[in-house]
Amino acid sequence: MKKHRDGIRRRDFLRIGGSVCGLSLVDLLRLEAAQDAVERSAKSAIFIFLCGGQSHLDTWDMKPENSEVGGEFKPIPTNLPGLSVCELMPKLAQQADKYTVLRNVSHTQGVHGPGQLYVRTGNKTLPSMQFPDHGCVVSKELTTPQGIPPSISLPVVRSNGVIEQAGYLGVAYKSFTVREDPNSPGFSVRALTPPDGLSRERIGRRINFMNRIDRGLRTTDANSQEMAGMDQFYSKAVDILNSVELRRAFDLTGEDDKTRDLYGRHHFGQACLLARRLVAAGVRFVSIDFGGWDTHQGNFVALKNQLVPPWDEGLAALLADLNERGMLDSTLVWSTGEFGRTPKINNQNAGRDHWPRANSMLLAGGGVARGKIIGETDKEGAEPLGESCTPDDVAASFYHAMGIDYQREYYTPDGRPVLLVRDGRPISDLFAG
Repeated sequence: MKKHRDGIRRRDFLRIGGSVCGLSLVDLLRLEAAQDAVERSAKSAIFIFLCGGQSHLDTWDMKPENSEVGGEFKPIPTNLPGLSVCELMPKLAQQADKYTVLRNVSHTQGVHGPGQLYVRTGNKTLPSMQFPDHGCVVSKELTTPQGIPPSISLPVVRSNGVIEQAGYLGVAYKSFTVREDPNSPGFSVRALTPPDGLSRERIGRRINFMNRIDRGLRTTDANSQEMAGMDQFYSKAVDILNSVELRRAFDLTGEDDKTRDLYGRHHFGQACLLARRLVAAGVRFVSIDFGGWDTHQGNFVALKNQLVPPWDEGLAALLADLNERGMLDSTLVWSTGEFGRTPKINNQNAGRDHWPRANSMLLAGGGVARGKIIGETDKEGAEPLGESCTPDDVAASFYHAMGIDYQREYYTPDGRPVLLVRDGRPISDLFAG
């Protein structure tokens, strides 16, 4: 019998026919309550990926008492007792009662590509398998109104970034990707504008003609599964092109200047504002890729001048805005990089290198506990003390919050069965009040 961190899973309990196996009523109620704690569902999610690996020691897990580790920044208190953060994060410090910080994430994938794929899919990379990103899984499992993509990717900077992949799910579940800068004057999404000289009606006629030809060739095509996926992809593309609601959500001129200023007049801040508008329009998963965090050189200069201030401003505004609009309880927000950075500072380059053995993540909304700190690291910030968790566990927690069975079995195009998350289990403390 498989066991959960909190004991017997409901599925295993039902599988044995309801036998209490010697458990008292109190034990059963405790197990039931613990299981319910990880089954609260969010309607949507905003996934903020800090490409390159954010330094946990210069943000969430500072060690000022250790002069060899502490670095140049000072900690400041938050509105959550027991949590101090970097002085470059004054706005997030005032929102700490709305999120939980995981300070005990640990793994062994210390190279950008494998590390990013691990966090973005919840599975360690395999040479024989390409796993789907979280947004692609959400696209498969959750529905949206016609013309509203289930998953939208808003790349900010792709420095050292792995491009989103649908993996074994196929092209039908790829995210709708926006390349344009939402902070640019006259921002618009080119993919929502028909090519010059083509009306939407004319595009529809061309697609119908293409489909008639395509049906004649389909019976002779050996790779019909891939073709079916392309059919779904093109069908969704046409719906998106015709969606008035989606074009309205992308129109940031619908926001007043005060709100836009609150998020910050920079690429990341306006992407966060856009994410809130897309979620309100019915999009299930919005990812924002914010690169540049691979600070082997000039770690403290880059964090101070380029990285932490816009991230602090945009993310804090997003949490506050979602909360004020009554949307935070139904929107899961997750901010993370692929790993942390080394406790040892490169004296020559004033940088920090890759460090997967300790990392911190922020999660908020969607049933996640508010104002909580989970886990701690040793005095150097090098290893978790006590129990640790892995990207698999965080992915399993994410899917539970979204109402998706993290142990669902899929099949690859060649018929190979594979679990959505192979090794993880939901982190019950993440959802307990």
